[in-house]
Amino acid sequence: MFKTSPFMLLLLMLPSLLMAESWESCRSIDADQARLACYDQYAQTLSSQQAKPTVEDQKAAFGLPKTSPADDIEAITAQVTNIEKFSHGSRLIYLQNDQVWRQVGNSSQPKLRTGDMITIKRGALGSFVLKKVGSNRSMRVKRFK
Repeated sequence: MFKTSPFMLLLLMLPSLLMAESWESCRSIDADQARLACYDQYAQTLSSQQAKPTVEDQKAAFGLPKTSPADDIEAITAQVTNIEKFSHGSRLIYLQNDQVWRQVGNSSQPKLRTGDMITIKRGALGSFVLKKVGSNRSMRVKRFK
C-alpha cells in the first residue's frame, strides 16, 4: 500500500481547495481525502452564500433598493444629528445610525430639529414616510446614503 506524508497530501489537496467552484470539479479528483476536502470546501462556500442577513445588516440597508437584505424590516427609529436645508425647500436629514435621507417634495412639515427622534416606515409602492415621534405630521423621504 502506498503511504503519503501530510505534506504530500496537502500538495494533492491544494488544487482542489482552490478550484472548488462546483461539485463537478471535485468529482474529477482521484485521491479520496483530497476529493472529500474539495466537497467540504464547496459545501462551506454554499452555506456561507445562503446565510440569512442579521438584523443589524437589515437595519443598515433599510431604504436601499429591494436587492438589499432589509426586506423584513418595516420601520426604523433614529435620532436626527443634522439637517441641511436647500433653497427649493427640501432637506437632507442625517441620522445617528449614519443614514442620510432626502426629503421628497417641499413640505415644511414636520418641523424637525437636531436631537429629535424620528420613525421612518415603508409606504406604498416602495416609498418611505418620515414622522417625528409624538407628532402626526409626516413627509415622504428617500434614502440618500
